[in-house]
Amino acid sequence: MGIFPKKYSKEQFLKYLEKNNVGDNIIRKFNKLPEKLNTGNSEYKLTIISTWYDIGNTYYNFELNYYSEKLIEFLFTYKIFTDVEKSIDFLLFELINKNFIEK
Repeated sequence: MGIFPKKYSKEQFLKYLEKNNVGDNIIRKFNKLPEKLNTGNSEYKLTIISTWYDIGNTYYNFELNYYSEKLIEFLFTYKIFTDVEKSIDFLLFELINKNFIEK
């Protein structure tokens, strides 16, 4: 029993999704996420953490956001989801809402 977090690059997480037979629609959404964003004088990098919980019922949590090492902050409200598609959808919504990407 334990908690096992793992940090991924975008490329590593794409391989993780493919290995776990995630649907093409989710992979297409994930590929829309830029690896880096620049706002003001700060650069935010895509941060992906998957945490496997082996306590009672085994499950995963997914944390996707953009993080600035310079400012030591996340760009968007920090949310954790047990569904990878919801995590990706949340981040896409935030990117579109703040005009970082187009619909």
